[in-house]
Amino acid sequence: VIYFTYGYESPIEEKDFKKLLKQNKNVLVLCSPNDQSAKPILQVFKQVEPEIKGRGLLVHINCDKGKKLCKKFKFDTNTLELRHFQDGDFHKVYDRALTAKSMINFMLDPSGEMPWDEEELAQNVLHLNQAKDLEQALKKPLPLLVMFYAPWCGHCKRLKPIYAEAATDVRGKYILAGMNVDKVENYRIRRQFNITGFPTIIYFEKGEEKFHYSGGHTKDDIINWLKNPQPPKEQTDEETVTEFFPIDNDNSSYIVHLDDATFDAFITENAQSPILTMFYAP
Repeated sequence: VIYFTYGYESPIEEKDFKKLLKQNKNVLVLCSPNDQSAKPILQVFKQVEPEIKGRGLLVHINCDKGKKLCKKFKFDTNTLELRHFQDGDFHKVYDRALTAKSMINFMLDPSGEMPWDEEELAQNVLHLNQAKDLEQALKKPLPLLVMFYAPWCGHCKRLKPIYAEAATDVRGKYILAGMNVDKVENYRIRRQFNITGFPTIIYFEKGEEKFHYSGGHTKDDIINWLKNPQPPKEQTDEETVTEFFPIDNDNSSYIVHLDDATFDAFITENAQSPILTMFYAP
């Protein structure tokens, strides 16, 4: 017996499980020894379901009632297990936190990397999800260094662990923050600070923008620069102070991925700019 959550729970036949996986490209399956052991995660499912409706499916299999199915798919019948299926095939074991936020992030982008704010080593970085978070951070009394980044940016990926180590070492003296400005809702911030390359790192004091970071690429470089922040040296025409590293050559920063929820807002917000739109099927 299978119970799937999509606003409700309903039993379906075991023979329909493969059909369900083929018809739904994005499925997260919870296998449990019994209903009682699954209750905590099912509570999370109920919070996640409305946020992914139409984009993913959450399934619960009670292996006590569906022994044959669990055996066939080699589910562990003695413990809780979360498996993700993509395009009808097994994709991976769910390895994120068992929270609604983490599960929503995963289901909306199951092939993407773990968001920076979920990484254990980045707990001392102040993660700014939206404009109001940045506004609140600017009100804090400590000096603030903000790394504006895009998840796909290779330079950002290399810098993140170094930046997180520096954040841990200067905790209580400085605030090191990170903000994903590749999200459509954060494009206003991108324009406000003239961010044209990633990562762009800006230093603030008492709520005011002071300098663009111009130090080196190591933890000690960051910490030493914070002790004596300086404006960047005069740049040549071929250089820009808005980027910590040269911009990626693939011009990915100029590509925006839109969906039904973000298309209208983005077009309206950028009505004065030329936009070339490609509509496609995956």
